Amino acid sequence: MGLVRKQAAEPETPRALDPGALIRQLDDSDPERRREAALDLADVPDAVPELLARAGLESEPRVRDAVLTTLAGHDTEVVAAGLAVHLASDDAGLRTAVAESLATMPRSVPALLPSLVAAPDHDVRVMTAMVLADLADPAAHDWLIRMITEDDHPNVVTAAIDAFLPSATSDHVPVLQAAADRFPDDPFLQFTVRVSLPRLAGTA
Repeated sequence: MGLVRKQAAEPETPRALDPGALIRQLDDSDPERRREAALDLADVPDAVPELLARAGLESEPRVRDAVLTTLAGHDTEVVAAGLAVHLASDDAGLRTAVAESLATMPRSVPALLPSLVAAPDHDVRVMTAMVLADLADPAAHDWLIRMITEDDHPNVVTAAIDAFLPSATSDHVPVLQAAADRFPDDPFLQFTVRVSLPRLAGTA
């Protein structure tokens, strides 16, 4: 029996490194090519406008995550503002992904917090609480307390409480109890506060 000659592996298609080519590749029909382009544009500030546009258009989650990862790496106010508009999106996946990305941008997001906390849309304020839950900024703690004590929507207050609880101590029991007292007819908020109190009683 004769030896079967192995066929040489086909060479991989080289990845484009030219910024202009990478930007055009963001519109490629192949999701993997779009994902690669988004990641390869990490060090190209001039690509930010195209990446921001792609963030709102991309339907493939893994590509969108790559776009958002690259954008968050720039951590500028332009990027933060461009992403924050999607906190009001009807696409729940986009809202959540953007909130997670904003939480990794401690240099630029704090400047947006006054407008986000006061946003007319209570769903945006709920997503803002999600951002604050993981934002590495000393003021995040104070913003959450403000939302808990001042916001007039129970869903927002509940979201803020959820975000705040990992850092709460027994000193914050009155704040949580006051929030529950403001919304006596909201069962989810009541439950959230009630189950948290025994744990907080033993903290300092």
